Amino acid sequence: MTYMTYEKTQYSDHKEDDVRELDSYTEPPKKLPSNLPKPNFMPSYLVRTSDMKLVEASKVDEGYCTLSYSWNQSGEVLKNEETGKSDRIDHGKHEIIFPGNPTRENSECEEQTLGEIKYVKFEGLIQEICKDFNIKYIWYDQMCIDQNDEKKKHDEIHRMHKIYSNSYCTIALIPELMVEARGQGSNVAWFIANMTYDRVFQQAQWMKRMWTLEETVLSSRIIFVGPNAHCWWYRLQEAYFPVFRKKTGNDVATILNYAHARTTTNKHDHVFALANIFPDIMEQIKPDYKQNIQELMLHFYGLLAKKDLSILFFGPYGSYRNMFEPSSSDVIKINGREEVKYNFPVPIKEFDLPSWTGIYGEHFHDTGYKTSFKNYTVIGRALHLTCRGLSNEQHCKEISRLESFEDIIPPVPQQNLNGKHSWELVIMVSTPRSTKEKLIGVGRTTKRVLDTNDHKSIALSLRNISHFVSIKNKKLHWIPHKSKLDITWFDFQRLVETLQYTDQYVLLAGVRFINPESTLYTHYPIIKKDGDYYKALGMCRIEHDDYLFNNLTLEEQVFEIH
Repeated sequence: MTYMTYEKTQYSDHKEDDVRELDSYTEPPKKLPSNLPKPNFMPSYLVRTSDMKLVEASKVDEGYCTLSYSWNQSGEVLKNEETGKSDRIDHGKHEIIFPGNPTRENSECEEQTLGEIKYVKFEGLIQEICKDFNIKYIWYDQMCIDQNDEKKKHDEIHRMHKIYSNSYCTIALIPELMVEARGQGSNVAWFIANMTYDRVFQQAQWMKRMWTLEETVLSSRIIFVGPNAHCWWYRLQEAYFPVFRKKTGNDVATILNYAHARTTTNKHDHVFALANIFPDIMEQIKPDYKQNIQELMLHFYGLLAKKDLSILFFGPYGSYRNMFEPSSSDVIKINGREEVKYNFPVPIKEFDLPSWTGIYGEHFHDTGYKTSFKNYTVIGRALHLTCRGLSNEQHCKEISRLESFEDIIPPVPQQNLNGKHSWELVIMVSTPRSTKEKLIGVGRTTKRVLDTNDHKSIALSLRNISHFVSIKNKKLHWIPHKSKLDITWFDFQRLVETLQYTDQYVLLAGVRFINPESTLYTHYPIIKKDGDYYKALGMCRIEHDDYLFNNLTLEEQVFEIH
């Protein structure tokens, strides 16, 4: 979509209560205050919306708003093959549709016919929207940054986080935000507050651009404006849109979850946009589009890792599977079985980044998990961690010596417990440099007889656990569910690849991710031996880790992850 449409008759639900009505208005029912408070910081220039003239912000005595949009929806964007720069050409095909005359079709529904259509350039469209929402001054890059002056452009990029964080409100243009009304008032289907990613935002071009993420995170207020509907940020469901409701954290894992699925016209902007979310990192970034992109990416991600090791807090694709269609598939062998692996065209994979950046997976967002671990450094592609590691180097020998797993799994006890038939299968394991054996859970059931799938699931648990602790004693026992015995449970579902029978893995026991509000589970990074180095695979969730690591002595090692 190259050009945009703005209808003066807009659907809106603007109330700040629980009443959910979607009505149409010939002008916004809620506007911004007439005199916005002036912030401590002002940009270099602003656009005065009364005549769309550029003015020096230092001469403006009130606050301002900002604009967030996708460049390729503001006109025709052409790439200059000689310079490599993208230029915007606006032929004035943006549409402003004015209200027509009302026509009564029946006794219950009055509809508005379409009136005059006015074709304008992008500036004219913005002027009309600002007029409707009572915006006197607005900042947006096309007019407020001299795109031909590299120094001024670099200076403004460096200050982008200040520009949006000090703005009173951001207008976000979403051409996909439309209401197909079949009635009026309470008869109109409740739409805006129940939007899902599948229906609107997930398909919106605005949601796929990197700069709009930076603008979203930094803005204190947002009004989403579409062709015939607009929505204030507080009306969106928090479960779907935590980033809009300011319920999202600025930890590195959360930001990268949103960022790695987004694109930029210029690859350098992946760094410049992201760095503005972290002002202390932006101070260490030079906004120069001529610098080597690979060196810039490694420098930036190294700074991210130094700031927050939650860069390791990632796992397999979750929401990305819904956002991207598989581009191809491969048949691979996993522990002797053939499985289909789908390749998803996630934008971050265009870059050559080390595994610890999460390039092969999807970061978890808004989990509240953090680590206090600090004994690490980043040098180029290498992340060096000095910590304790849990690994079983005799894994292959122990597995090969075991007979069929079905033969070592005891029958499920038949008695009921308090009227229930619920049991847990545990194994007694030996841990390094510890004289005490520990109980580790490998299966749960309410059945009286296990079937083939149950046996496969237990066998997989045993194989996975054997990479980290010794299971050669084969002491398997059924115990009642919710017994008072201490048991540790491993969950390996948060890894970007399945643990392979022949590979060597390490659980980084020193890098403990905890959530103060959820003390039952902790997370630890899993790494795989890959030649002379290690590869980061994601997180292992452990239930009752304190029991496992109590009285367990592990030597510190240096792990170099690439």
